[in-house]
Amino acid sequence: MTAKTNPFKAPKAPAAKVASGAAGDDAKASLLLRKAESGYAFPLLDGVANQFARSLRELVRALGAPTVQVERQAAEVVRFADWTAAAAPAIFWRYHAPPMKGPVLLAGARPLILQLVDIFYGGKGQLAAERDELTDAEDRFAARLGRDMGLQIATAWGDKFAIAPELDCVTGDPAKLAAVRADDELLVQRFVLRGGPLDGRSIACAYPVAALRGIAGAEPTPDARDTSPADAAWKATLSGALKEVRLPVRSVLARPEISLVKLLGLEVGDIIPLTIPRNVPVTVAQPQFRGRQHRRSQWKCSHNDRAYRKRIGS
Repeated sequence: MTAKTNPFKAPKAPAAKVASGAAGDDAKASLLLRKAESGYAFPLLDGVANQFARSLRELVRALGAPTVQVERQAAEVVRFADWTAAAAPAIFWRYHAPPMKGPVLLAGARPLILQLVDIFYGGKGQLAAERDELTDAEDRFAARLGRDMGLQIATAWGDKFAIAPELDCVTGDPAKLAAVRADDELLVQRFVLRGGPLDGRSIACAYPVAALRGIAGAEPTPDARDTSPADAAWKATLSGALKEVRLPVRSVLARPEISLVKLLGLEVGDIIPLTIPRNVPVTVAQPQFRGRQHRRSQWKCSHNDRAYRKRIGS
């Protein structure tokens, strides 16, 4: 009997920073948030926006538009409902960005995504017609673009204030952007593309004002006073490790029956006919899903076991 070692090790909680770093944190907070006549100003975000504009330009050029430029516009504070209404029709990306107590949001016009897909696959970025729905390829491209822009956001913040944006939602419906209410104020930075077929298209980056005040120490969210940065970093590390755990996927496509005589007479090259039903069960760990064959070597989910989901509280 052999003992199996556990391949998954829980990450250790990082030790909290000593008090000697408090002065540095206060300096960063003062750069991030200052009192202004209209309420609050966020001077540190100017540098973040400049860096993000440069990296966004390089990203779009790498996708196949080598002459594009990115123009950063002045930031403004708007209501969430007004921002989403002005951006529509758009694709929205939402990021969980600890230790910020609120999401980071990006929005790009839906025609921009269609043009970028066309350019990426060798086209000239010309729109044949406006569509309300994206194809599977366009959905995958939007998700990939969102992950790349999330890395750029993290780089733009850099040593100014370390955040770790993690993409958790890509949608064309602003109602699905949970954790943001219609009346919540957002600090919105717009980045306008210039040159070629993408001229005039824009991508907007939005931060909840309450979340910015929270990380600056001016107006913490209700649980911010009781949660240390070490706790937030440990939770983010644990969450990332859990998402990397690999689960076995098992599916039985068919269970034919043959007589004993045929079984004993089988030879090399003989064929046993298989009848694959339209709906095939697939088991991932414990929950069971049902679906049908999608293309030659793919499986498309059409139903999941809601009873199991209820048992685990999802």
